[in-house]
Amino acid sequence: MKEEQNTLMQNPSEQISSEKKPRRKKKSFMGLFDIGNFVSYEGMVRNLPFILFLAVIGIIYIWNEHQVEKTIIETARIEKEMKKLNWEFTTSKSELEYSSKMSEVARILDQTGIQILRVPPKKIVVNNGN
Repeated sequence: MKEEQNTLMQNPSEQISSEKKPRRKKKSFMGLFDIGNFVSYEGMVRNLPFILFLAVIGIIYIWNEHQVEKTIIETARIEKEMKKLNWEFTTSKSELEYSSKMSEVARILDQTGIQILRVPPKKIVVNNGN
């Protein structure tokens, strides 16, 4: 045992060279497109959480698109209805203003036999007890 320690202390460079580190493969550009490891069973199991995450994100994205389209359609329907109601309001308002003019009221009352007063009405005063 002491001999091993002595030899290790005497030649540290031999110790480093004797322990071979595994060489990392240099990835080529085409190696990036190799999907063999990803498609294998181990690759699928290892990447399953990521695949499920992407599936959930995709479903949320599709649902969100449908909600936005539904909201846009509903907004267009409400705006169309609002324009229709605004048009009806304006028409009713102008008809009311026209029918409430003094000349129109007099014309309608002439048909019923009621005449417009030419003199102001008389005030009736009631005496209480005296």
